[in-house]
Amino acid sequence: MPTLGTQIRLSRIINRKTQRGFCVAMDHALHLGSRKGLEHPEEMLDTMAEAGVDAVILPLGSALRFGDRLVKNGGPALILRLDQTTMWREGTPIDYPDGHTRLVATVNDAIALGADAVINYLFVAHNDPAEETAAFRATSEVNAATRAAGLVHVIETMGARHALAKNIHDGDFVGFHARIGAEMGADIIKTDWPGSIEELHRISAESPVPVMLAGGPRSKTDRGTLELVASVIKAGAAGILFGRAVFEAKDPRAVMRACRAIVHENCSVDEAIDTAGFRTLPLSA
Repeated sequence: MPTLGTQIRLSRIINRKTQRGFCVAMDHALHLGSRKGLEHPEEMLDTMAEAGVDAVILPLGSALRFGDRLVKNGGPALILRLDQTTMWREGTPIDYPDGHTRLVATVNDAIALGADAVINYLFVAHNDPAEETAAFRATSEVNAATRAAGLVHVIETMGARHALAKNIHDGDFVGFHARIGAEMGADIIKTDWPGSIEELHRISAESPVPVMLAGGPRSKTDRGTLELVASVIKAGAAGILFGRAVFEAKDPRAVMRACRAIVHENCSVDEAIDTAGFRTLPLSA
């Protein structure tokens, strides 16, 4: 049973009435350098507050420099990213044959910043078993520290790129590592789309903790993003932790409002579009 402190913090991320959460990942620059949509993080944080985002993932640097916006705006709740990975360099000149992930911030940093949660990756099926061993050790250390502090631990379970799993979106594979993450002590699992609503429903139903979905590569259209959100909710998952699909959109504020309407108000995609106030058609690339 989570401690009272963990339960209180969890309620700021997953709404106690809807039992769902709409969260945004804004930690991409830690892994990939400058990114479109993150040139002015403080402005994006203001937009998130206006749109009703429940929580935001920030790396240490952004939390230190721009975290006061969360106080000024009364939210979103802070989820501090504790690790950095090379996994997303796939296909670039600075890619490695295997991904490498390491802790770069601590639970004590999260406590000092007033974060409600921390997040770290748990990549599985590396080519090098030593890399997977290191991932499990780091996750274990983080979980012990969060339990002692009463913080929420979000474990982001995924398949290691370039590695042993031929299809990282295979439902059985996603279910395999999502359950492992829960058994490692996660309060929330963030993971990949498992290929279908049916597979996500099975994974969510079998999980002892809430399952939230990563956005992955940006959809070609904003409507495509909203349709994915609707599929996540239809499958019975606890919500979304999307990144690029939100902050790289032409109209991030409207996309966020529409996402919130789907997650917390059970709106259809068309209803969400009608109420979100898009300045541009959500069908545009």
